[in-house]
Amino acid sequence: MKIQTETSKAIKISNRERHVRWNWEISPEYGLVRYHIVVIDDKSRETTIERLLEQMQKYGFVERIRRSEGKVIGTDYRYLFESYDTPIAPREIDFSKTRKPVKQDQALRERKKGNIEDYVSRIYEN
Repeated sequence: MKIQTETSKAIKISNRERHVRWNWEISPEYGLVRYHIVVIDDKSRETTIERLLEQMQKYGFVERIRRSEGKVIGTDYRYLFESYDTPIAPREIDFSKTRKPVKQDQALRERKKGNIEDYVSRIYEN
């Protein structure tokens, strides 16, 4: 499976249109990967997350770490932000199956100062 990530030739994705923003990092739990996923849409946010979870669950367990929702300012869209711990490597997940534009965001990660929820709300609510 191929990971779709942003490249220098990638189409720019506006924060005000439907899309999926994601990143991964090593989890504080030994041997796991932590995925952070934000889905922006007017109606099918849960379905989009389910498409990714189905892929993760094929290879192992998935543990939800956090979930938050909010309104994308200036649009009819809402965002759904979830983080998961799993032993599944990023190469095993095909983000194109979300059927939305996809952007890997290196800044979508845990922080020593502030928190990841604040980062997400600053992008979409301000």
